Amino acid sequence: MARRWSSLFTLAIPVAAAGLAAIWMLGPESGGTKGVVYDTAPASKGQIRKIVSTSGPVRALVTVSVGSQLSGQVDDVNVDFNSEVKPGDILATIDSKTFAAKVAQAKADLTAAEAALANQEAAKLKAVAMLQAAETNVARQEGLAEKRLAPQLTFETAIRDRDVAKADIAVAEAQVQSAHASIAQRKAALDQASVDLERAEIRSPINGTVISRTVDPGQTVAASLQAPELFKIAQDLSRIRIEAQVNEADVGAVAEGNAATFAVDAYPDRQFEGRVTQVRLAATELNSVVTYTVIIEAANEGRKLFPGMTANVMIVSDMRDGALRVPNDALRFRPKTGVAETRERREDGGQGDRGARMVERLKAEMQLSEPQVAAVRQAMEELGKEMRASSEQTSFVGGGFGRDRGEFRQKMMSRIEQALGPLLSDDQRAAFRRWKEGREAVRPGVVWVLGKTGAPERRNVRVGLADDQMTEIVDGKLEEGEPVITRARDVKP
Repeated sequence: MARRWSSLFTLAIPVAAAGLAAIWMLGPESGGTKGVVYDTAPASKGQIRKIVSTSGPVRALVTVSVGSQLSGQVDDVNVDFNSEVKPGDILATIDSKTFAAKVAQAKADLTAAEAALANQEAAKLKAVAMLQAAETNVARQEGLAEKRLAPQLTFETAIRDRDVAKADIAVAEAQVQSAHASIAQRKAALDQASVDLERAEIRSPINGTVISRTVDPGQTVAASLQAPELFKIAQDLSRIRIEAQVNEADVGAVAEGNAATFAVDAYPDRQFEGRVTQVRLAATELNSVVTYTVIIEAANEGRKLFPGMTANVMIVSDMRDGALRVPNDALRFRPKTGVAETRERREDGGQGDRGARMVERLKAEMQLSEPQVAAVRQAMEELGKEMRASSEQTSFVGGGFGRDRGEFRQKMMSRIEQALGPLLSDDQRAAFRRWKEGREAVRPGVVWVLGKTGAPERRNVRVGLADDQMTEIVDGKLEEGEPVITRARDVKP
C-alpha cells in the first residue's frame, strides 16, 4: 500500500510541472485570470448636427407701450385685453374740459392779435398820408422862401414835419411787424392747446393686439417726468421672436441664418421651427456668467404662442449629411497596453505622408503653380527638420513638436502662410482663406479598430463636427463599416 502511494506521488510531480509550464507559456490571461473583451461599433455614414441648447422668452416682433402725455382723470376706456386695434383707434379718453378751455382762450388771443394788426396797419396808412402832406408843404414853402414871400422859419418847420412823418411811418411799420409776431405766437399757442386737446384721446399708433391694460375709467393719470404706461400693444402676432440667452462658450458657433427648433411647456409634444436673425453684441453678466442675446424669429400659426412664454431652444449651428462618423466613446478609448500603439507609430513613421497629402490638396484646391508648390514643400521640410531636431534634444522626456500637436499645427499653418503669402493671387488668397478656415474647424484624433487578429489597431484621423453621440471623421485611414473600439471590459472565462 505504501509503495502504491509512493508511485502515485512520483507520477504527480511531473504532471504538476507540465501544468505549470503550460500556464506559464499561455500567459496570465489563460489560467483562471481575467480576459479582455472589446465593445465595438461600426464606422457609419449619416447626419451630424451641432446643437446649441438655450432658452428665452417669447416676444412679439414689435411691442409698443402706449401712455399719456397729459395728466387728468380717465373718462372712458374703449379696449380691453386681446382687443384688436388699428392705427388711430381711440383706446381711452382723458377729461378734456381744461384743454378745451385752453383752446378757446388761445383762439380769443389770436383774434385779439389779428385786431391789433389791423389797427397797426391803419396807423401805418395814416402815417403815410401825413408824410405825403408834409412833403407837399415842404415843396410849397421852399418855393415861397426862394421868392421871399414866406419867412425862413416856416420853411424849416415844414421840413421838420416831413421828418416826423417819416419817423411815424417807421414806428408804424415796426408795430405792424410786432403785430405779425404776436399773431404767430397766438397761432402757436392755439396749435399747442389743440394738440393737448387731441392728446386727451389716447389712440393706437400701430395695428396689433392689446396684451396689457393698466388703466380703468375714473383713474387719475399723472404724467410728470415720463409718460405712464396705460396699454401695451403687440404688432402682428402671426410672427414672434425669441430672445434666447446663449453662453459665451457657445455663441461663437451661432450665426445669422442658423435653423432652430424650440418647444414651450404649453405644447410639450410639438416642435416649432425658427431661424436666427440677429446675434446681439451686448453682453449680459449675471453671477460671473456672461451670455449674449440671440434673436430667433418664427411663424406663429394659429397664434398658439403667447408673449411671455419660455421657449426651450435648440439652435443647429452646423450640419453634415452623409458624413463618416464614429461614436464619441471611440475617440476617448485608449488600450491598456502600448504595444499596438508603438507598432503603429513605427509603421506610420510618426507623421507619415500627411504632409504630402496636404500639399496635393492645396495644389488641387488652390490651383497652385509649381513654384508655389515648391515653396510649400520647402517650408514643410524646414519645419520637419526643426521638429526632428527638437525631438532628439528632448528625447529623454518625449518632447519636441510631436508632443504638442496643437503647437505643431499652428507652426505649420504659419510657415505655409508665410511661404505662400507673397505668391498668391487674389482668387488664390480667398481660396487659401477658406482652406484655412476649414483646417481650423478640424482637429487630429485617434481611434482604435479591432483587427482581424482580435488586437486593437491604431488609426490616426482628423475629426470635425460632433454632436452628443457621434463625431465626424474628415480624413484618415478609416473605412465605413470598420469596427471601432468604444471600450474594453475585463471578463473571466
